[in-house]
Amino acid sequence: MRCLANIIHMKQIIFISIIFLLPTFGVRAQKLNVVVNYVAGNDSKNSNNINYTAGNMLSWSDFQAKPVEASDAAAITNAGFGVNLLFRRNEKGTELVINVNCSFSRKDSWVKKVHKTDYILKHEQGHFDIAFINTISFMQKLRNASFTASNYAAVIEKIYNQSVNEMSTMQNQYDSQTDHSKISEKQADWDNKIGQLVSLAIKDQTVE
Repeated sequence: MRCLANIIHMKQIIFISIIFLLPTFGVRAQKLNVVVNYVAGNDSKNSNNINYTAGNMLSWSDFQAKPVEASDAAAITNAGFGVNLLFRRNEKGTELVINVNCSFSRKDSWVKKVHKTDYILKHEQGHFDIAFINTISFMQKLRNASFTASNYAAVIEKIYNQSVNEMSTMQNQYDSQTDHSKISEKQADWDNKIGQLVSLAIKDQTVE
């Protein structure tokens, strides 16, 4: 089945909110101990965001924004990742905890009624899966970075921007190579590729 062009609009989300900031770090160049967690969270049918959880697939009822009838797109998926920080003391000193999540926005995602097919829904799920794959890649970069009390915000922002760009590139490749799902053979290739990458990403995540 051929469908109209289907595009992705990615909401770039960076929530750097300090939950508990110690009054002093002593030496600001001191290296911070860092813990990076993937937080699935508890979303409900009444909440706007769907947090990515392995095996929890999107349904058309999750696409709640009003369709843009003038658009050539059959559906729009809005997904991205966010980060939340907190500091705590332990026996090792000051520890920076970075909690990362990947979510889908119900109120910013839509589908035209005539295009509510399983085939197009699977393509849209692929966009959400790609967001998750790049979320885990973002976490890996954070774990490999070197943080101090004076540079942590700049380092996180730099890695975040790099990861968003990589996610955008992969999303665009997905739509370009499948012609927005219209080339079924390429869609099948991407389905396999995404499935393999999701499996690897799940092994790398730490769910809190």
